[in-house]
Amino acid sequence: TDRLNESFTNLLDFGFTANLEDALDQVSSGDQNWKETLNNFYSDFSEKLEKASDQDDGMRSNQPSIIGKPCPLCERPMNVRTASTGVFLGCSGYDLPPKERCKQTINLIPGDEVVSATGDDEEESRILLKKRRCQACQTAMTEYLIDKNTKLYLCGNNPDCSTFEFEAGEYKIRGYEGPTVECDKCSAEMQLKTGRFGKYFGCTGEDCKNTRKLLRNGEAAPPKMDPVAMPELACEKVEDHYLLRDGAAGLFLAASQFPKNRETRAPYLDELLPHQNEIDPKYQFLMRAPVKDPDDRRALVKFGRQTKEHYLATEIEKGKASGWRADFDETKGVWVETLAPAPQKAKPAKKKAAVKKKATAKKKVAAKKKAPAKPKAT
Repeated sequence: TDRLNESFTNLLDFGFTANLEDALDQVSSGDQNWKETLNNFYSDFSEKLEKASDQDDGMRSNQPSIIGKPCPLCERPMNVRTASTGVFLGCSGYDLPPKERCKQTINLIPGDEVVSATGDDEEESRILLKKRRCQACQTAMTEYLIDKNTKLYLCGNNPDCSTFEFEAGEYKIRGYEGPTVECDKCSAEMQLKTGRFGKYFGCTGEDCKNTRKLLRNGEAAPPKMDPVAMPELACEKVEDHYLLRDGAAGLFLAASQFPKNRETRAPYLDELLPHQNEIDPKYQFLMRAPVKDPDDRRALVKFGRQTKEHYLATEIEKGKASGWRADFDETKGVWVETLAPAPQKAKPAKKKAAVKKKATAKKKVAAKKKAPAKPKAT
């Protein structure tokens, strides 16, 4: 923010928005030409942007700050770097030629998400009241967690002030009470991290990018199977082929170019059999299931969200269940088939007899009275 304020003072001024609104109101009322308003803004902005882009006299570069922590891979010092995802530690060897380059990074967890593993609630309150300040410029220091035994304090004016401090102790992530998680891919330790979608576990291995979600109950999500390519299965709506994926809702087929192509569907069991050696051993029980129902319909692999278990079902037509189902009995190690009774067709409702209208009695027309006879003249 300080570097932006030095190069684009008017853009970061609180009065900039108000002044711009006034100018737009004048354009709306016809008191000011809109082209002239835009030209005035862009001429000033372009001049400042060109000046800020100058290699020598432009905006100060965001130089990383070196801290006294060695890289776990190459022993070079680690740098404090800032990216769109936040602050992290990156090896100073990243700027070296490709053959010597080290891309090791360490995630930094913000201090407000960290609590002492041995302290009580009162200790946490005392820490909040006693804010640590930079010894060089007296600015409040920002707190981060490097690992479960090390905290890092950075000056709030970083990178202008490169002061840093370490604090040893025992720490844990707020809201997580589970054990240390071992990576199911490379057996390295997985570290609880914070990303744009919340907390998750990320592997600390050098070349391993494995991640696992943090569930609502505070436990790590079960390990997921690696995607299995199925080039023989063409997508129905896009020019692509399917991959067999393992998600929160079980096994499913998804376009290989996801998220560009978002087509998904449930797999048929006979589509999995040619790839049974590539599919995770935990799903081998599916390979012993019936491929078709008694009416020779292909079995679909489904997942029950309430039971959290896979089962098989068939359809009469797309979206219309046949009533046949197969569930795996883990205690006996067998598949149990059931057939729901077919829904009885509703009998057509009897037509109600039309209500006969009562015949209305015709009114009798009163007979006309005869006029009295006129007396004869005498």
